[in-house]
Amino acid sequence: MSSTTTVRSKYQKAVSKLLSLADFERKSRANDPPDFHLKRIERLLSYLDNPHHGQKYVHVAGSKGKGSTSAMTAWALAENGYKIGLFTSPSIHKITERIRINGTPVSEAEFASLVNNLWPAVEKVTADGDIGIVSVFELETAMAFYHFANAGADISVIEVGLGGRLDSTNVITPLVSVITPISLDHVAVLGDTIPQIASEKAGIIKPGVPVISSPQLPEANEVIKTKAAERNSDLSASESVVSINDQQNLGLNGVKVDFQIDQQKIPVHIKMLGNHQIDNARTTLATLNQLSKVGVTSQPAKSATGISKVEWHARNQLVSTDPVNIFVDGAHNDASARVLKNSIEKLFPKRCKLIVILSVVRGHDPAAVARELLALNPIFITTQTRHPKSLTNSELSEALGASKISINASSSSTHSALEQAKKIASKGDLILGAGSLFVASEIVEIEHGIEPELYPDIKLPPRP
Repeated sequence: MSSTTTVRSKYQKAVSKLLSLADFERKSRANDPPDFHLKRIERLLSYLDNPHHGQKYVHVAGSKGKGSTSAMTAWALAENGYKIGLFTSPSIHKITERIRINGTPVSEAEFASLVNNLWPAVEKVTADGDIGIVSVFELETAMAFYHFANAGADISVIEVGLGGRLDSTNVITPLVSVITPISLDHVAVLGDTIPQIASEKAGIIKPGVPVISSPQLPEANEVIKTKAAERNSDLSASESVVSINDQQNLGLNGVKVDFQIDQQKIPVHIKMLGNHQIDNARTTLATLNQLSKVGVTSQPAKSATGISKVEWHARNQLVSTDPVNIFVDGAHNDASARVLKNSIEKLFPKRCKLIVILSVVRGHDPAAVARELLALNPIFITTQTRHPKSLTNSELSEALGASKISINASSSSTHSALEQAKKIASKGDLILGAGSLFVASEIVEIEHGIEPELYPDIKLPPRP
């Protein structure tokens, strides 16, 4: 057996071992309140000698833009010469993408070693018998902290997985907390109002640790302000720190923006598509400005270069142009779908038909996404992705039908849905994959010939 085959085998076994653990994200807090706490991750980390202690972090929460903002911050700091850890979720094509150093995912060998090295601590938590089984995300979080500490990262950017207050990443004390735009998201777990969700997201605010906030809805902003005041944390709105002097729309080549902090101009070419990336870049620059006050200095020109290098797949990504344009985005709620609609109008003003391949995971509202796209007169094709939480076609049909939204066709897989879309598309039309990052990633894999990472041995719980 070759060394490559041996590494791949060890990696696949490690992934299966990881995914054999509990997945509390499939549950709702209302039904399983004991599962949502920080005690288990704290105990797991204590058995690993607390690798997260003594490390420098940026902690990022929010409903939308937190992944892009985390990536921009990490890439900008790396361009300034720092060794930067980055922990994000979900992964798009491969689970190793969740843990990166200077933008490069951990190798399969490193991933396998992390799982196996940390597994005795996982078993020890289980053997304790008083706190339940470690979850997939809890172990991934511990793996990230452990890897970044051992790799000697200068600073690590940590994206919240779900919510904030009780998210397993919320055991760190960062140099700065960052909250990107908040909207209705994961309502079964986080609450069904903006103030409730904002309270969960603002749970990452630590006593005395400064906070950077992206532009927010007024009701979310009030919650964040109150939480920051309670914890004696200086709160800065990104738009009050970073102003915009000028911007030039480059169509499918992104946008050039002249930002300014105090009297210093910072021209940035944002290659990630969508005007919402301007706000993400501004939040990033405000975060870097705050970091400079605590000794993590950066040069604006290098930071701008780092931001321009970010590639963040499945977010407003032009996948193909021949024979028709294929565009994907992970928009999964009304706010992100509204942003997506605006992006389509600006990026594809001369499009003819819009054919939407829609797939949504449990916990999100497909009708909310579809309603925002109705103004574009779309043809809807629903499908079910490989993801275990993906809604079935019948569930999508029921949800959309309740809102009187017509479905033109349905398909059993993303591949067949894409084939259907191509059959009815003509030159000048636009095929859009939306509703979740998973349908977006599967379309990218199909079009770019990327081998999907499959987990056939994972036993999933029955659907509710």
